[in-house]
Amino acid sequence: MDYHNSIAVILPLVVVSGAAVLVLLVDAFTGRKAVLPWVAAAGLVAAAAVALGQWIQFKGGLRFSARQPEGGFNHMVALDKYALFFIVLSAAIGVLTIMLSDAYVNARGGGRGEFYALLLFVIAGMVAMSMATDLIAFFVAFELMSLPTYVLAGFLRRDVRSGEASIKYFVNGAFASAILAFGLALLYGISGQTNYASISASLSNLNGANGIATVALVLITCGFAFKVSAVPFHSWVPDVYEGAPTPVTAFMSVGVKAGAFAGFLRLFMLAAMPDAAAWTNVLIILAVLTMVAGNALALPQRNLKRLLAYSSIAHAGYILLGVIAVGHSHASSTSSAGSRAILFYLASYALMNLGGFGMLVWVRARRSFGYTLDEFAGLARTMPGAALGMSLFMISLTGIPPTVGFWGKFYLFAAVVNARLTWLAIVAVIMSSVSAFYYLRVVWYMYFRQAPEAAAAEPPAAGAAEVVTDASSAQPAAATAQLAGPSLAVRAALAVAALGVVLVGLAPSYLLRFAEGALRTLIG
Repeated sequence: MDYHNSIAVILPLVVVSGAAVLVLLVDAFTGRKAVLPWVAAAGLVAAAAVALGQWIQFKGGLRFSARQPEGGFNHMVALDKYALFFIVLSAAIGVLTIMLSDAYVNARGGGRGEFYALLLFVIAGMVAMSMATDLIAFFVAFELMSLPTYVLAGFLRRDVRSGEASIKYFVNGAFASAILAFGLALLYGISGQTNYASISASLSNLNGANGIATVALVLITCGFAFKVSAVPFHSWVPDVYEGAPTPVTAFMSVGVKAGAFAGFLRLFMLAAMPDAAAWTNVLIILAVLTMVAGNALALPQRNLKRLLAYSSIAHAGYILLGVIAVGHSHASSTSSAGSRAILFYLASYALMNLGGFGMLVWVRARRSFGYTLDEFAGLARTMPGAALGMSLFMISLTGIPPTVGFWGKFYLFAAVVNARLTWLAIVAVIMSSVSAFYYLRVVWYMYFRQAPEAAAAEPPAAGAAEVVTDASSAQPAAATAQLAGPSLAVRAALAVAALGVVLVGLAPSYLLRFAEGALRTLIG
């Protein structure tokens, strides 16, 4: 085995992990806590640059395909354009999360070094998930992504609901990991291999007639369903999203979901395609249940964090449509359309949902705020900029053109129609129409409802005590300078998300071509 080549393959992962360690060292040996977010963000930018740099050549002009995909450590991991897409996406999500988090974490007196280190370790797991081409590497990456997330969910240690969120997430995640491990063990037992390509060859020889292989893939699908919060494996989502710190909730809703889809999509496409009927039929049931239940449960919600939590469940159902389109037909054109739609939607959903949760952070920075819909009433008169930004993200999540949300749903639904599952696309369109009620209701409250007297008052002074904690518990938080207004980093992150929603919505072809290029090295 060529260890030098293997190290080159995992270099982006090494950079992210090294940045996490560096954050802890800086936090331990210096008193300059303000540099910690800069160190974390620089590590993510460096990881993305390293990954991009391995594909760029400047001889005779700029070339972006200067190398072939390479495997490392006996083909347990691979660096190809598919992994590159998710490395760049993970780094972008991480940087935006850091920008949303710094003032928030600092105001609550939490350990900033621990926060950023845990966040970087989760992103390292996401990167490893996208690169894994072996069952062992896949499971290690899965746990690396999961375990720090449990801690982040309970990062507000003095907040009862934050601790409750962490415990619920951990207990449910432990069961999901056990189910996934059992499925992977059965898959190894029936194939005698851990490498994806070798497993695919073994399943092809079985001609899809082995019941143990079917059970293994169903169990793996169940573990996947938990991580992406598909119904009926969704019960942890509303409580965890409500109790966790808002920036952590934003990150979990997009980052962990993107990492899970990156790893499982590669596993399904490269290893499990010969037995696609087993997991595709299960996913059809899960997708329908997820879209219907997610949208139905979001309708009566008055707490905006819970509303966006159930909304994220519904969006997981939409993304599952792309996986179904991949597995429903072995034709490369159908597989390519479904996979391309998944990659496009994950990137667009990151912009929309980070923006939506980011607006909650903005409002929270201006006044005491319990994340209820009634407190958003009249926001257009008291905070017109926040109302405009929130309206943009709600419209995009609904799927109204010309925002990026429209194109994300269009490509997903078109892939399902191309896979000759028109009835499933009709269900998705109907459920997307249902979501318009609760998304646009937020806009209606901001512009057409009268603001409560407390909200209409001037924001408290910079040193005023905050009386409502992040999870709306009875314990007061520390005195917060953040009530004077959102930081420049928060404003910049929201500006980036808003520009992305608009610009990609107006010109989606650039992101679509990036997704197509990522798939060529994966499926040919």
